[in-house]
Amino acid sequence: MVTQVISTVNDPYSDQVVIDKGSVSGVYEGQPVISDKGVVGQVVAVAKMTSRVLLICDATHALPIQVLRNDIRVIAAGNGCTDDLQLEHLPANTDIRVGDVLVTSGLGGRFPEGYPVGVVSSVKLDTQRAYTVIQARPTAGLQRLRYLLLLWGADRNGSNPMTPEEVHRVANERLMQMMPQVLPAPDSVGPQMPAPATGLTPPAKPLPAGGNSGKLP
Repeated sequence: MVTQVISTVNDPYSDQVVIDKGSVSGVYEGQPVISDKGVVGQVVAVAKMTSRVLLICDATHALPIQVLRNDIRVIAAGNGCTDDLQLEHLPANTDIRVGDVLVTSGLGGRFPEGYPVGVVSSVKLDTQRAYTVIQARPTAGLQRLRYLLLLWGADRNGSNPMTPEEVHRVANERLMQMMPQVLPAPDSVGPQMPAPATGLTPPAKPLPAGGNSGKLP
């Protein structure tokens, strides 16, 4: 179900938006919300004609995710919408790299598997505690939200959890549809030879052996 953002919640300690769909449209608390780029948040309050959506960048929000490259499952915590999401308290040897794509893992049954969440933007080692602190930039463009999509999660439609292979397939399909700029460009066929120049004067032919060495007759 498509919905539109009509305002933001005027609260310096909470990152929420108001949408133009409410209980008369079947909206319910906890309902997942996405944009055409990725996960946006979840509904936290429902009125008759409107609802409030808590954004994934809110400091109180946490989202189960996984790394698309290697299926490592972690929690992405909000850090305020002026900053990137944080993946905290990970061992120093955690195999997560800058540029890794993060998608929903489906754990908890609220968000379906495979929706884009963010791209890892920073990986730093906390030497005092031997932890890796990782930041990820949300793909949804949370500062420029307008049209959103309300999802009906697995807890409402009774669908079975997907296998890891299905998660990869669905995630890649959604990435192609929602955020193709994140995917690596295909390799080129090979180095291209420059096209031969045209319209230029052909080089002079060499003089025959035993000639007049260039003297005029």
